[in-house]
Amino acid sequence: MRAKGPRGKVTQEGRFVMTIKELVMKVQNRTGELAAIIGHLHENDVKVHALWVGAEKKKATLRLITSDPDGAVSALTGLGLKAETVDVIAAQVPSHPGGLNTILRILALEKIDIHHVYPCIQMEDTVLILEVDKTGQAARVLKENWINLYDERLYRM
Repeated sequence: MRAKGPRGKVTQEGRFVMTIKELVMKVQNRTGELAAIIGHLHENDVKVHALWVGAEKKKATLRLITSDPDGAVSALTGLGLKAETVDVIAAQVPSHPGGLNTILRILALEKIDIHHVYPCIQMEDTVLILEVDKTGQAARVLKENWINLYDERLYRM
């Protein structure tokens, strides 16, 4: 019987990359909108692991990491929302002083630009969601520097 290793995806160049799916959508920036969206996901048995909201007057951008990206897209479509998926990295922050800076320094030295960063909620370890301009390279250098990356395992936590 073959042992199961970490799951991820292989790029066209044959490199292994550990990423997860982030849902990104535009929503109305009004009282109760976020509660309605998160409540609807809850009613559809979709757990929210991480979220980021950026308000822009009457509209807002919502970014979510969920337990079931496909189920979340389906549920959100039922609300009339169009969610796009983006590959992002989920990196465990080392549990020592300067742990966050370790990740940021690795990416800076490789000249990798961070577009968005936000933490997971309700997790034992601190896990950052990182959208960067060079996802494959970022995953590679973080792994080379002993940073624990999550793949689809995060969905089941």
